[in-house]
Amino acid sequence: MNILVVDDNVMVLESCCRILSDENTRILIAPDAQTARDILKTAGSVDLILSDIMMPGEDGILLVEQITRTHPEIPVLMMTGYLVPEIETKGTGAGALGFVAKPFTPKELTDAVKRTMETAARTMTRRRGGNE
Repeated sequence: MNILVVDDNVMVLESCCRILSDENTRILIAPDAQTARDILKTAGSVDLILSDIMMPGEDGILLVEQITRTHPEIPVLMMTGYLVPEIETKGTGAGALGFVAKPFTPKELTDAVKRTMETAARTMTRRRGGNE
């Protein structure tokens, strides 16, 4: 699995890499929305995007809106230190399938990734007319 992590905080990027890296997972990192878009153009396959919401310049909500238009097959999990209903509503409206509050434990992050991938699989099955 290839996961693109987008966050302006180097410590968060490093934590995500440490938590999510294993023999079957490659982590790509982007410190901002533009770098994330550039990586999507050149990286080949990306299976999940984990993006911060509050970033300098272009925020994660706008990034998610763009990604869901250009790469609707890539599920998005959003992370934020401000997980309130309004943020969840905006993120879901933009196309995010899941949320995780920062700071998170390794288990919270891995569980959120798993839930988001399961939600994406169910969504794809429904689009194809399956009954899962």
